[in-house]
Amino acid sequence: MPKRSFGKNLRIVRSHYNISITEMSDQMGVVKSNISRYERDLNKPSIDFVKLLLKHYRVNLNWLFGEKQEMILEPKTEKDEAIISKRGKKEKLSGIIEYTSFQVPVYAGGEIADISTGKSISISGAISAGEPLEMREEGYDFVPFPFYKTQKDLSDYLVFRVNGLSMEPDIHHEDIVFIYKNSNWAELNDRIVAVRLQGDMTLKKLSMNDQKKEIVFKALNKDYEDIFVSYSEMDSTYLVGELKAIRRIYR
Repeated sequence: MPKRSFGKNLRIVRSHYNISITEMSDQMGVVKSNISRYERDLNKPSIDFVKLLLKHYRVNLNWLFGEKQEMILEPKTEKDEAIISKRGKKEKLSGIIEYTSFQVPVYAGGEIADISTGKSISISGAISAGEPLEMREEGYDFVPFPFYKTQKDLSDYLVFRVNGLSMEPDIHHEDIVFIYKNSNWAELNDRIVAVRLQGDMTLKKLSMNDQKKEIVFKALNKDYEDIFVSYSEMDSTYLVGELKAIRRIYR
């Protein structure tokens, strides 16, 4: 059996302590996007990052790089128990594994939905987030609906798989995003939206500038440029809706 990757083990550490990428970033003093890239094995970790990981979470270095040993070095402290219980049983029951910086819930994913239950929703296709990247075939077209209140109408939502890195570190390449249909520009100002822009469906943060009479579609990843659209060009720009939830499939 092949060894688990560093990224997989880093996600296991976060899961063990029930902390989000944001919390790990704050605790370690490391940029969130770096942690995200390490988790997805896009970048190799620096020596300084590994040292911080060992210092803050007492991770066994041999385990971290794939050896069959205990993950956490003994002895465990009362602080560990406090961290583990901090986020509580409520989130475990709901399936929420973290929240983005703009408070959208991220759910653990991967299972195939049972469409006979009526609690699943079809994936409409891909939504752009910067330059297109290779996307792996998941083998299914339906995913579990992440909201469990019966009054929610599935027909009010569209579901897409993210293609690209422009919304890092909060939204990952190949995340599944749930979009609540809404075409009210003013209501969705300063929110993450799905929009048909220049013929393509894309995911961006919407920012309206009434003084300049223009709309700015912002990328969360600072490596990507913002897109500017004047109010006079709005007729060719279609607002689809607001991001309400993310399902993240770890490998």
